Amino acid sequence: MKPLGSIILVLGLIFVAAGDSFLPKPLSTVSKNTRTQVNKIFLSFTPDTDFEKPSKQRDAQVEDMEERVKGNRDRLVEQP
Repeated sequence: MKPLGSIILVLGLIFVAAGDSFLPKPLSTVSKNTRTQVNKIFLSFTPDTDFEKPSKQRDAQVEDMEERVKGNRDRLVEQP
């Protein structure tokens, strides 16, 4: 019974992984839909990537600092 379970597992993986490329039309659609659903399930375990890139945050900080330095430079030039 153990080899039969292994064969079924391998055939199931082939069906999900590449079945849409060689199976006839109704089965290829089922294979593609199954793969899409499995991907969605696995991706739901990962954290969301809706965060701002650190480089964008650093760019905003650099621009802010440049503006402050520019403002201080103008005041320093006016004082003497």
